[in-house]
Parts: sequence; structure tokens; C-alpha cells
Amino acid sequence: MADSNLDTNVSQEEMNEKLDELEGSDRKLFGRMAMFVLIVAVSFSLFHLYSAGIDMLPNRQLTALHLAFALTLVFLIFPYKKNLGQRKVPWYDTVLALLGASTGVYIIMISDVLVGKVGNPNALDTTMSFIALLLVLEATRRVVGKPLVILATVFMLYAWLGDMYLPDFLGARAILPDALNHFGFTWNEIAEFMYLSNEGIFGTPLTVSAQYVFIFILFGAFLEVTGAGKMFIDLAMSLVGSFKGGPAKAAVVSSGMMGSISGSSVANAVTTGTFTIPLMKKTGFRPKVAGGVEVAASSSGQLLPPVMGAAAFIMADFTGISYLEIAASAAIPAILSYTAILFMVHLEASKYNLVGIPRKDLVSPLQIFAGRGYLLLPIVAIIVLLIMRLTPIMASFMAIVGTITIALFSYRMQKHLGAGFLVSLLFTGAAYAAHLLFGLNQYVTFVAIGSLLFALIWYAMGKKVKGEKQEKFGLREFITALELGAKNALSVVVACATAGILTGVVTMTGLGPIFSGLILDLANNEILLVLIFTMIACIIMGIGLPTTATYIVLAAVMAPALVQLDIPVLAAHLFVFYYGILADDTPPINLPAYATAGIAKADPVRTGVQGFKFDMGALLLPFAFVFNPMLILQDDTATWMQITLSVITAFVGIIAWSTFIQSYLFTKFGWIERILAVAAAVVLLNHTLWSDLIGVGLFAVIIVYQWWKKNRHDKSGAQPVQENA
Repeated sequence: MADSNLDTNVSQEEMNEKLDELEGSDRKLFGRMAMFVLIVAVSFSLFHLYSAGIDMLPNRQLTALHLAFALTLVFLIFPYKKNLGQRKVPWYDTVLALLGASTGVYIIMISDVLVGKVGNPNALDTTMSFIALLLVLEATRRVVGKPLVILATVFMLYAWLGDMYLPDFLGARAILPDALNHFGFTWNEIAEFMYLSNEGIFGTPLTVSAQYVFIFILFGAFLEVTGAGKMFIDLAMSLVGSFKGGPAKAAVVSSGMMGSISGSSVANAVTTGTFTIPLMKKTGFRPKVAGGVEVAASSSGQLLPPVMGAAAFIMADFTGISYLEIAASAAIPAILSYTAILFMVHLEASKYNLVGIPRKDLVSPLQIFAGRGYLLLPIVAIIVLLIMRLTPIMASFMAIVGTITIALFSYRMQKHLGAGFLVSLLFTGAAYAAHLLFGLNQYVTFVAIGSLLFALIWYAMGKKVKGEKQEKFGLREFITALELGAKNALSVVVACATAGILTGVVTMTGLGPIFSGLILDLANNEILLVLIFTMIACIIMGIGLPTTATYIVLAAVMAPALVQLDIPVLAAHLFVFYYGILADDTPPINLPAYATAGIAKADPVRTGVQGFKFDMGALLLPFAFVFNPMLILQDDTATWMQITLSVITAFVGIIAWSTFIQSYLFTKFGWIERILAVAAAVVLLNHTLWSDLIGVGLFAVIIVYQWWKKNRHDKSGAQPVQENA
């Protein structure tokens, strides 16, 4: 940026340190052990690159190695508690790391006879089952935190208690209520089921993590190392930074772009918040509000395709609906959700008359495109490849190949054209050789050549427009991206492994149908009551859990109740997913808020409250697409004109709801406007001709009344809303 006072350049190492500290790792290794951790992390990523693009192992072997790598890294990197300041790995963590590796190796060793082991294990099988179970829980505690471990323990206690009875002197009655009773299992049976079957630790969540999620996280790491993350922030700032509340709007836009790939609200908050929060504060946003905006924007990034916090892939497995259909269906609600955040940011800036950054202090979009616009190509490529019906695995693999190719090519071309052409020829040849030797899809060549052509165009553009300096990319940066991808994936891997314990208990005990029956009975099968009860249960159950684990739990326990009421399967799963995201923003256990509060120097709980407020635009959206499936493209009888009309009315409803939350449009709301705003938003949930006319009419009344009220205040010389300290 032109003004040095607005300079917020922060090194990748500093951002990684902030993220490590937040996740509980302040262990800084040196020497041989640091090199060993680097080798393990790089091997982890290379293993998944090979699996995605060349040859994937059978499912159980793939997930076993996936977990073995993750457990090994967790115990080498994360101490058993924070603030120990360790500079080497203690002997006990070395032992745990070796045991973690052995849990995966043992599964591979017995993979040929694994089917016969379930229900008929030997002593070693049982011992390894307990070791794996305890290691997964401890790894999750270190990386993700206690809430998910506590929930998994409660689920296993439920499986153990079963039909147990209190002692005779206490009445000899069942410990569990009759409605929740089941046959019960021993601890041996629980541990063996979780480790040896396909329904526990190595169930759907970990399988999806190994097959899909890791490669997308690795793609995000390559984007980050090549400078795409910083480019997203700079581009958003150049486009909207000069508008009212510009830095906050740029935070929303850039966090959406990053969050759609990263799939982690905490990582997203740290990465973008490090740049955007100081700028928001400089333009007048209160620290807690600046942190709260970043919380909402980073969390809602998980609603955006393609990654959706890994939920899109797991949802495809749970529902049997294709990934592409889920991504397309989730797009409209996600855009509406971000519209709500942007509009509430605008209203916040209007309340306190907060201006943007002067245009002269911002880099022009043309300069950013000329210097680093090529970094957008991999994002475009992955979307195009998915639309062309390639598998997400192959699409992400080719996007990584394209990212590496174009980063190498463009950086060297900027310095000297000859070396760039040489590199381009080498990578184009390598991509085509991979197709010939390994039978890879011919689109590998298409991606490589397309990347290079794109780089040529940008090189020519950069000759005419003085673009910004491009990030260097070579062997060191390649290894850094591999290491970063492996470390960023650890929280997802251990969360998925523990979530497998939850789904395993649901399978063993039949808890899903039991819980669904309880909700339906409590609500007397009234759809509105069922939705309200489900919303409350989702938010309560999801507090403190990472998004992936939250969705898995809610999909197994809560979604069946909605499906039984003939709600479309995808609508039911998106419903629980949205409220799982809101649970991630719910104080006091709100990890993104702790990340942004540290950057903003604000109270974490107050920051979390602000984040929840800005994210409340999505509070009514799930009700909207349940009552109006056209919003998620699930009404086969609807025409495009009807879908467009439903999106417009939903947009009006979201705007009305946002004005209610902020209690402001052109001036401060009175009680009349607040009542009318809520009424308009609720009425517009039910997409019928009359409800739409009434809802739009009510909001039109608010606009006219607010305009009259503002003009009256202006004539009387009333002061604008003053910012609280």
C-alpha cells in the first residue's frame, strides 16, 4: 500500500506462530528433531499427493497411514499442555509418537484378516484397540481442545451403561431412561469396535479426511506460500477498502475467498485477521467489533464451496448426493449469508460515520492483477475441472500442479524470460509424461499449458502496468508448503478420528433413531417446532467443537428427525450444518474469537458476542431453504424465473433481518421499525405470492419511515450515533 502507516505486512512465520500458540503448541524444536519432524510432515503431504494423482491405496490402508502420520506429528509437535516452552521432545511424547505410528502399521499388517477380527479379536488386537482409542482422544485434546474429547467420552459411557441397573439398595432401576436404553457393551467391545471395524475411528469421517480433505488443505497451503492469501486481502482492500467501513468489508470479502479453500475458521481468522483487524481499528472500528467482524467472516467461509470445512465431502458420503450437486446447492445460501455480514458491516460503519481508506493510499486493482493476478488461475481451474465432472481428488491434484507450475514460471519470467520458458517446458513435459507413464487424466496437460499461457498474458500485462513484486517460489517454498499443509491438517485429522468414535456409538446403540424419535414426540410432529428444537440442540451440541466434528455429530443424531418429516435430505443436512457453524461462533467457547481478540487486543468473550451478532444473518436462512427448497435448487418443478424470484425475496428478508439486528437503517430504529423488520423477515421465509408481497411491503414501509425520520433529524441538526468506548 502506498501509505506506510497502513502497512500490515506480517511474515508467514509470525502467522504460523500465532496459529500454533492458539492450538496449544509452543514447542519449538531445533537440530535433528526439527529436521525429523520436517521429514515426517513433508512425507505426509507427498504421500497424499501420490495417492491423489497417481495411485490410491485401498481404503483401510490409506486411512491407517493417514492416522499414523497425524498421530506421530501431533505428539512430536504439541506438548501435553500450553506454555511449557519446550525446546525438545520429552521421552514420553517420543513413546506416544511411536505408538501412534504403530496403530496404523498394525492395521496394515492385519488388513488381510481384518474382517474376521471384528467380534473375534485376540489379546494383541484388544491391546492395540485401547492404545489407538486413548491416543486419538489425547491427540484431539492437545490439538482441538477438551470439548470434543468430553463429548466422545460421554458417548462411550452411554454405550457402556446400556441396560445397567442401580444396586438393589438404590431401587434396582435402570440407570438410563427407558427411552434411551439399549443392550449395552463392555469396554473391550467398545474399543475393539472403534479400532477394528469400519464404523469407528476408521469410519466415514476419517476416510473423507484421507481421500478428499487433506488434498484441499494442501492446495490451500500452496496458495498461501505462493502469496495468494495476501493477494486476496490486497485485492479485496483495493476493491472495497475506500468505501464506508472499507477495511471491514475487505475482511469479509478476503475471508470468504480464503475460507472457501482453507475450511478452518481459526486458520482463516489468523491469516486474514492479522492484516485486516489493525486496519479496521485505524479507521475507527472498536477492537471488539473489528475482531467480531473477522470472526463472522472467517466462520462463514466454511459455508462457501468448494471445501465448506470438509462438510461437502462428508455430506456427499452421508446423503449419497454428488459433491457437485451439494456445492451448487450450498452456493446461494452462502452468498446470502455473506450479503448479510457485508450489510451489517455497512450499517455498523453508518452508525458511527466510519469512512474507508483514501483511494490514494490503496494499490489499484490493475496493479495487483498485473503483478499477482496469475494466482487466481488455480482457483478458476479447480472450479472448471469440477464442473467438467472430474473427481474432487483429481481436480485438487491438478490445481496443485497448476499452482506450482505457474508460480515457478511467473516468478522466473519476471526476472528473465529465458529461464521462464525453460521451466515452462520442463513442467509441461513432466505433466504430459505423468499422463503417459501413469495413465493420468489428459487434463493434467491442459492445466499445465493453460497455466503457462495465463502467465504469459500476465507477463505482457505487467510490462505495460507496473505490477507488484511476485513471491519467490522454488524448492524451499515447495517444501514449506508441504510442511504447512501437513501441520494445518492435523486438527482436521484428529477431529475426524474422534468424530468417528461418536458415529460408531450411534451405530452400535441406534442413538440416531432414538434421538430423532424423542424430538418428534416432543414437538408432536409439528415441523416448525421440530426445526426450532433441532436448531437449539445443534447450537448446544456444537459449542466448542470444530466444524467437521460438529457436522458429523449433527448429521448422525439430528438430521434423521428432519428427514422423517419429509424435508429433503440435502435441506436437512444443510440445516444442521448451518447451526453447527453458528455454534462455532457461540460464546464463551469460541475459538475464532480467541484468535481475533489476541490480534485486536480485545476481550475474547465480548469479541465472540460481536462475532455471533454479525453472523446472525444466517440464523433464519436454514428455515428459509427448508420452507423454500428452491433456494438450494431442490425443487425439480421450479423454473429459473421462480428460483430468481425466490432468491430476490430471500435477499430482501436477509436485509430486513440485518436491520433488525443492527437496529439501524438510515438512522436508529425505534420499536415500530424493529417489529416491522422482524415481521418482514419472518413472513418472507415462506415463499408464497401473498407472503412475499406482505414482506416486501412491510420493508418498504420501514424504508420510507426511516428516510422521513432521517430527513427530520438532519433538519433539526441531530448528532449521529456516537461510538461507545
